[in-house]
Amino acid sequence: MRLQQQGWLGIAYLVIAGCTTPSAPPHQAIDMLEKADNAFRAGNFALAQTHYESVIKDAPDIASAHFQLGRIAYRDTQLSRARTHFNAALAINPDHVPATYNLAIIHLQSARTLLAKHQTLAPVSAARPTLINVREAIEAIGKPSSAAE
Repeated sequence: MRLQQQGWLGIAYLVIAGCTTPSAPPHQAIDMLEKADNAFRAGNFALAQTHYESVIKDAPDIASAHFQLGRIAYRDTQLSRARTHFNAALAINPDHVPATYNLAIIHLQSARTLLAKHQTLAPVSAARPTLINVREAIEAIGKPSSAAE
């Protein structure tokens, strides 16, 4: 009797666990993802965006769709939207290296913009050596280094 109870508990656990595990994306989402990727590669970003949004509607846990939407938003200089999509990709896959990199670039651009605004609004404060060093360091990131002497 005890073994039978444990058997039913095991089956109940598997049923419950099965209900909480993520399912595979619907077949139509995979097909739409392929169409979106093809449109992106062809440079048809408006169509790619429409398809990626459809993918997310059907299968919101596909990190690559969020990542590509982030790339499209970044290309269109919609940094807030790009940040949202890169963060969504990272929420799904914390090890998504390209999303991490692109998010860092957006933060770097935001830092540059905010420091320039600070310099305009508070020139005395912005003239402090520490802030000058920070601005110079941030500006140097991404620029080609000078030739070795």
